[in-house]
Amino acid sequence: MGIQINLKLPDEVYIEAKRYSKNFGYGNIQEFIRETIREKLFEKESETTGGFHTYLASEKSLAKLWNTKEEDEAWKDL
Repeated sequence: MGIQINLKLPDEVYIEAKRYSKNFGYGNIQEFIRETIREKLFEKESETTGGFHTYLASEKSLAKLWNTKEEDEAWKDL
């Protein structure tokens, strides 16, 4: 279970964050914000440990995007 927070952004920041999220494959702006926070929290850790924590934190969100028929179809020949 997680804690929900509310975040107020200036219009321009919100528009740019939403655009960035779409252009770089985030499902929505919330995923982009969560990943950005993870990067800041774990940037001082070793690459292996930081990657592991990012993996754990992202696993559920990524599963929604990757565990699809379309994704299986795209990768079937590799």
